[in-house]
Amino acid sequence: MKKFSLGFITTSLIATTLIMGSPMAQATDVHQSPIQNVNEQGLNLSQQYEPKAMTITDENGQVLYDYHGETSSDPASITKLMTLYLTFDALNNGKINKDQKIKITADYENMSTLPNLSTVKLKKGQIYTIDEIMKQVSLASSNPATLILGEKIDGSTSKFTDRMNKKAKELGMNHTHFTNPSGASNDLLKPYKPKKYKDEAKTKTTSQDISLLIHSLLKKHPEIINYTKLTHGKQYNQDFETTNLSLKGEPEEYLGTDGLKTGTSDEGYSIALTNDQDHLRLNATILDVKPYPSEQAKHVRNQIANHMIEDLRKEYTYTKVMGKGTHKIDGKEITVSQNLYDIVPKNKDKWSLKINKDNQVYVSYPRKFIKGSHAPHVHADKNHSFINGIKNFFKYACIVFIVIAILLFIVKKRGKQN
Repeated sequence: MKKFSLGFITTSLIATTLIMGSPMAQATDVHQSPIQNVNEQGLNLSQQYEPKAMTITDENGQVLYDYHGETSSDPASITKLMTLYLTFDALNNGKINKDQKIKITADYENMSTLPNLSTVKLKKGQIYTIDEIMKQVSLASSNPATLILGEKIDGSTSKFTDRMNKKAKELGMNHTHFTNPSGASNDLLKPYKPKKYKDEAKTKTTSQDISLLIHSLLKKHPEIINYTKLTHGKQYNQDFETTNLSLKGEPEEYLGTDGLKTGTSDEGYSIALTNDQDHLRLNATILDVKPYPSEQAKHVRNQIANHMIEDLRKEYTYTKVMGKGTHKIDGKEITVSQNLYDIVPKNKDKWSLKINKDNQVYVSYPRKFIKGSHAPHVHADKNHSFINGIKNFFKYACIVFIVIAILLFIVKKRGKQN
């Protein structure tokens, strides 16, 4: 069995305790590295590419793989996912709308000419919709586009960056601090860096925190996929294309991949990837694939993510683990009015159904979850349990009565003989 397997994970992670049907776990690292794992699958990659990594299920936030998930990194342009998150928030509450027009100013044009800052050149007087600016962010990874969105939503990039950090706290991203809406170092933004954060350089986060962000973003704003699945775009006769090489038609194409975002800094190449197959969406975060710069490392980040997800799909499935009706669990007959679906090992010997003191039925096997997530459960019908209790009482009462009757009969018979 390849690594990333349940057997390896369960021996590497602290087993979780099920309370109220909701497993709780502390973040831990598995010791087998991503490079060691993919090399066992025949890739033969150098250890120099070693990243930090985490893979979770989108359905319930279950952590399937964790390698140095709490180690600090520079996410670079993956930061733009938070900018898009808050843009969708602003769209939903009516603060902005997708068809709203933005006129490019001289400042915006100057932003787009700074070295290593923009993949989309802007010209004073051009007009773009909010929707087009969002595509510049998600597809072309334009840094000026993020600053434009920040100013449009909150009036200044400082206030918008404050909002980013506030949202990070709300999501439980306790190891994350944003310094601007783009993810570029403030040294590169020069006069356009947020004034409040001018003395700070890079954003810092972890693969665990990015996993929290992706999970919440896909749950609250699933329309993000409509942007991150794009591979090509054209605006004002400028062509731009994705850097996510796992998307359909790209060099590292992997079936079912439909986003999300890459990031590049002098610390390495990173990617937040989501992949949906067979009713099971998996989200992989790969941070700091070195060396930088390296064309090969750009491909390796996707190769690692692809193989990590593929191997975990061999181990796990999303399925109906119990249908509604009457069942016997640990010798106790229960009835449930709903089907129970969960993510479980394909080897059925590695999991079982349990019922806790609150009559919640859940799947039991060693597992852990990101903050705020837990395993699903269904409630056993209390009336049925009560009826079963009555039935059991009368059943055992009848047995006791029969035993007493037999004993009385024996005693009476012996009395006659004497």
